[in-house]
Amino acid sequence: MGTRTFTIAVILLTALGSLALAALVVVLPVACRRGAAVDSSLFTVEIAGGVRVVHNYAPQLGSAAGARLELVRKIGELETRDERQILYDPADAVRLAGGDILILERGGCRVKRYGQEGGFVSAFGQKGKGPGDFVSPYALKLNPEGTTLWVADYLVSRFSLEGLYLGGFRPARNPSGVQGGSVGELHRTSGFAVLPGGLVVLPSPSSMWAESGEDKLLSVYDDNGALVRSFGDVESFEDLKLTLNANIAIFSADKDGAVYVAYAYRNRIDRYAPDGQMSFSTDRHLDYEPKAEMKSELFKSGAMTQEFAWPSVTSVTKGIGVDQRGRIWVLTFLRQPDRFGNFLDADSLTPCYEFDVFDAAGIHLFRVPFPNVRADRLSIADDRLYLVDAGNEACVYEYRIVD
Repeated sequence: MGTRTFTIAVILLTALGSLALAALVVVLPVACRRGAAVDSSLFTVEIAGGVRVVHNYAPQLGSAAGARLELVRKIGELETRDERQILYDPADAVRLAGGDILILERGGCRVKRYGQEGGFVSAFGQKGKGPGDFVSPYALKLNPEGTTLWVADYLVSRFSLEGLYLGGFRPARNPSGVQGGSVGELHRTSGFAVLPGGLVVLPSPSSMWAESGEDKLLSVYDDNGALVRSFGDVESFEDLKLTLNANIAIFSADKDGAVYVAYAYRNRIDRYAPDGQMSFSTDRHLDYEPKAEMKSELFKSGAMTQEFAWPSVTSVTKGIGVDQRGRIWVLTFLRQPDRFGNFLDADSLTPCYEFDVFDAAGIHLFRVPFPNVRADRLSIADDRLYLVDAGNEACVYEYRIVD
C-alpha cells in the first residue's frame, strides 16, 4: 500500500476512534517512501485531542544506519596567524545556495563568510547598540527563499546576504528582563526560525504565561515585531524554573513553514503546520526515564554556603533539523552530562549521543552514530549537517548526509 493509501487509512482510523486504533495500526501493511515495508509492530498510534500521536518502540532498521555522515570540512582554527580563520565563540551556521557558509560569532559579534574551499571571503557586524549591531547574538537563519539573513539577539535583525542592514525589531511581547535567571536565559535562546513571508518564530516569553494566561510555547512575529499568533501547549509546574526547563523547545522549520519542536528535557517531538496547528507528536525509545523535579542544592561562595531549590531534569535532546528528504534528525542524549554539560569520564563523545531519524509522519526510521566532536548547536541545510563547537575547538564541522 503506497503513501496515499496510508494517509487515507490514518483518516479512517481517526474516525474509528482511539480505542481500536492501536490494534488496527499493527495490521496495516504500510510502506515507506522508498518502497520498503514498514514494520507496524514497532510503533503504535493514538489520537489525543484530535492529534495523531506516534509511540515508537524501536527504529524501523533496527541497529542498521540508513545514512552516514561524511566529513566535508572543518572551519575555524585555534592556532593560526590568519585571524580570519579564528572563530570567536561560534554560535550558528547557514549554507548559501552557492555553497558558501555564513558563521555567526557570539563572542566576536560578527557574521563571517567562507567559500566552498574554506577560505575567508568577508565579514560584517560589530558589538554595539546601533542599527545592525549585536550584543550577544545566538542564532542565524536564512529565509526559506535563501535571499535574506536573520540574526537573533535581544533584537531581531535582518540583513542582505552581503551584510547590508535591512531593519530589525524588538519583539512586542518581549519582557524587559529575563525571568528565571540562567534557566530563563536558556529558555530565551533555545530556538529561532524564519517562515515564508518574513515571519519569525521565537520562544514565548514567560511573562506571557504569567500575565496573560496564554500558555503558548512559541510566538510568531512579523518583520515589524508585531505578534501574529502563538501556538504550542506549555507544561506547567508550580515552580517557574521547572516550568521553563520543561518547555525549553529546540525547534526548526522547513521551507514550507512547518515547525518541528523537540524538547531538551522531554521525550517528545512535535510537528506544527504553518498555521500553528499540531500535525502530530512522536517519541522514541530511551534507555532512561526522563524526570523533572525540584531538588535541594548547596551553592558555595567562599566561606558561605546556602541551600536552594533547583530543577533536576534529564537531558534528552540536543538539537533538531530537517533534511532535503523531509526527514527529521534529532540529536539524542545517550548518557547524562554533568551540570555544566560535560562528560568528564568519556574518552569519546560518540557513545554520549546519537541521531534519531524520523520520517515525515513521525515514524522512527533509523539511528546514525554521532561523530566524536563537541556540538553546541545542530543545523541542517539540504544534504549538509553542521555541528557548531563553541568552546572546545571553536569551529564548525560540515558533514554530507550520505544515504
